[in-house]
Amino acid sequence: MTMDRVDETKQLIIAQSTSQCCRAGCCQPSLNWVVREADNFNGGNPHSEPNMAWIHEESSWCMRACLPACRETKYVQHSSTIPAAVQKAEDYNWCRIQCDKTSKGLTEEDRIKDVLATHEKPLACAINCCCCLPSMVTKDASGNVIGKTHFVCDQCCFVPKYDVFEADGQKKYRIRPDTCCAGMCISCRCGEKKGKCFSVPYIVRDPTTYEALKGNDGQEDAQLTELWAGWKNECCTQRDAFHIVFPDNATPEEKLVLTGSAILMDVLQVEQKNNDGGN
Repeated sequence: MTMDRVDETKQLIIAQSTSQCCRAGCCQPSLNWVVREADNFNGGNPHSEPNMAWIHEESSWCMRACLPACRETKYVQHSSTIPAAVQKAEDYNWCRIQCDKTSKGLTEEDRIKDVLATHEKPLACAINCCCCLPSMVTKDASGNVIGKTHFVCDQCCFVPKYDVFEADGQKKYRIRPDTCCAGMCISCRCGEKKGKCFSVPYIVRDPTTYEALKGNDGQEDAQLTELWAGWKNECCTQRDAFHIVFPDNATPEEKLVLTGSAILMDVLQVEQKNNDGGN
């Protein structure tokens, strides 16, 4: 999935490929992702679609043992598909201590091959602490910053929200769910298709008016939404999956930044919840 292909893509599914069946304490692995084009996605198991690219995590064992909101992590996005050796290790080597920064089976050649972008999360304070808030910096293959995603701390502390910035610091998007109770509570959506029968879409909004932007040629709201991943993935392997609908006028660089936004959301909200306060 090269930059030209990213430019043409209206929707993506990013799904974790690492099994987390035995994730706890010293057995915390690095979490890798596969990327799937989703322009024709009609629901079903998001992990069963053919993958077109992948993202690997680089973090020390010490960082992986910290709270997800705190840890320093780097995610490297590749334009090629996940190596077979890594895919096999993801499925069968889930209950072990990983001392290296990367997952088992990943060679140095694979680590630097076909790099499209990096998403880098600096060391931060825990979520909802209004200093050193979590963020994700997205860089191109040459290491140039193309955008940032910042967790927002405001008076509506029960509604997670994120601001997306361009490389020059100009605010481009606000990402937050629909709300009720004068903006103080999250409003869920029920009855939607595509693995979203009961979901909380994080809508990509205008940074000033907070109006929802449209994606998929104006057919639906631009959004980052966690998908139902099937009973096996939800209850056993705990592999998360997100559906990203890009704003219709988004550039390839902005789409990469929004991909990093989805990973940051997973780290801060889904991982934090799954680990019950510890990683």
